[in-house]
Amino acid sequence: MNENFNDFNNSENNQNEILMSESEKKAHKSIFSKLCFAFLFYLVFVNGLSIVATFVINYIDPALLENYNFFMIFSSVIQYAIGFPLLVMILRKIPASAPQKSALGTKGFLKYAVVSMFFMYVGNYLSQMVMMYMESLLGFVPENSLDSMFDSTNIWIAALIVGIIGPIVEELMFRKLFIDRLTPYGELIAILFPSLMFGLFHGNLYQFFYAFFLGVAFSYIYVKTGKIIYSTILHMFINLFCGVLPSFIMSKLDLDEFLTLALEGTITEEYVMANALPLALFGIYEFIVLGMTFVGIFTLTRNLRNISIKRGEVKFPKGTALEVVLFNAGTIALIAVCILIMALNTFMVA
Repeated sequence: MNENFNDFNNSENNQNEILMSESEKKAHKSIFSKLCFAFLFYLVFVNGLSIVATFVINYIDPALLENYNFFMIFSSVIQYAIGFPLLVMILRKIPASAPQKSALGTKGFLKYAVVSMFFMYVGNYLSQMVMMYMESLLGFVPENSLDSMFDSTNIWIAALIVGIIGPIVEELMFRKLFIDRLTPYGELIAILFPSLMFGLFHGNLYQFFYAFFLGVAFSYIYVKTGKIIYSTILHMFINLFCGVLPSFIMSKLDLDEFLTLALEGTITEEYVMANALPLALFGIYEFIVLGMTFVGIFTLTRNLRNISIKRGEVKFPKGTALEVVLFNAGTIALIAVCILIMALNTFMVA
């Protein structure tokens, strides 16, 4: 591990000795551009098809669009059953090379699990800070569409789509399809670049930060093991345990009433007794989450020296990597569209 990390640092120090012609730089830019244009096509296609289908459904039966269960299934079919296979077909034209496969034991998997919980906690905290800043700056807080979705959707449908189908497709998209085409550029780019896109693709500030941090954890796991099953299982666990489960617990409690009473400091013994089970379950849940988070901090701190980042076959001269990865037509267009969608989702509630 340390040899790999030292090799990376030594290569960084010797970057001035690396030469790359303009034609080589252009060729590498073209790969990133094509990759991002493929994902941009997917994004535009699924959103465009959703808009068209929404108009058709609204014409046939407007009440269907007010049904969150139908809307979630309808959206998932477009994204996962139609858009994803199309993306796979487009990306076949771009050469891919999976990371070298290696086994991850139970102990190693559990370490990644608690570190992922810590990353999610950090991302969630940043999201809350950004939302508080936006409230003071803009005078309103954008609605968290994810909370609204969970509150209005059948728990089993949410568990199936958000907890199982979604993680499978998203891991294939942002880890398998993305990283396999970035392997020649080294592990740092293969980890950070798909994670940035994973965060942006969530389309809102509430989810961007923790999606990015979780993307880093999931990408690192895939890069180091070459097995998509590990990050997929972790993704399922995070979505089920941190998304579906707390929503299910809180569905047994009138959250607005609870928050009002808590802020006013008027929670009575009668109220607690009447809502004893959901309050107890939520307390246990929060205790487990905090416990896993602190274990994650300890585990990450203890294993920092074991983190290794290997360089790829393609060696960039100093300052060239950022230019190749970010400053090409496809990357610029994809990031711009994602930011536009994020802005629309943020300000449409104003």
